Amino acid sequence: MPNTSLQTKVRNVSNKDLSFPFLGAHGVRLAAGDEYVQDGDLIASLSGRRMRRRLHGLLSALSLGLLALVHTPAQHYYDETLDVTSILTIDNGVVIVTSPSWGSYSSSI
Repeated sequence: MPNTSLQTKVRNVSNKDLSFPFLGAHGVRLAAGDEYVQDGDLIASLSGRRMRRRLHGLLSALSLGLLALVHTPAQHYYDETLDVTSILTIDNGVVIVTSPSWGSYSSSI
């Protein structure tokens, strides 16, 4: 089972096939509506000094409406009273507290 709460997902929202050179190790070509999933936080991975050009490409694609940020890694919250780690998700416009994709955590286990 993939750790979706620890991944970034982007979608080509343009009406055509496009190449996104800042995705993956050597760029990724996405058809209209296709998605790309990467472990970790895409923006954080492109924020290093050596990645400035790639980060600029991502930000440009987002601002031009070519690419949409569908999902970023979730914030994980520890509830001391319940002794569990949870994340927040949205379903049909309602915010829900749920277990992370990697499973719940409890220090008493």
